[in-house]
Amino acid sequence: MGLQEYETVIVVDPDLSEEQKEEVFAKMENIIKQYSGILKEIEKWGLRNLAFKANHKQKGYYALLRYYGKSDIVEKLERNIRMNDKIIRFLTIKVSPKVSTGSSGEPLAEVG
Repeated sequence: MGLQEYETVIVVDPDLSEEQKEEVFAKMENIIKQYSGILKEIEKWGLRNLAFKANHKQKGYYALLRYYGKSDIVEKLERNIRMNDKIIRFLTIKVSPKVSTGSSGEPLAEVG
């Protein structure tokens, strides 16, 4: 099974409570798993200033999602992000070429 590694940075509404932010992260994790992806980690960067106002906000809570999935996972994740009014901005990049997975489902090594 060939998987791609992706990173998506999301900017969450800074006015949300910690519990609401955790719900957003849990939903992103569930979406990745729902579409046969493997979540590597969620790196929470915290509250930071935005370069320009977005949704009338000057600050946002940043988080980085690192995950593996087939090429259609990005489209499905981003569609769900766009429908989530708690996320004010996002950006996704493809990190590496395809990777192979072992029997445990964990990525093994890059295949070039």
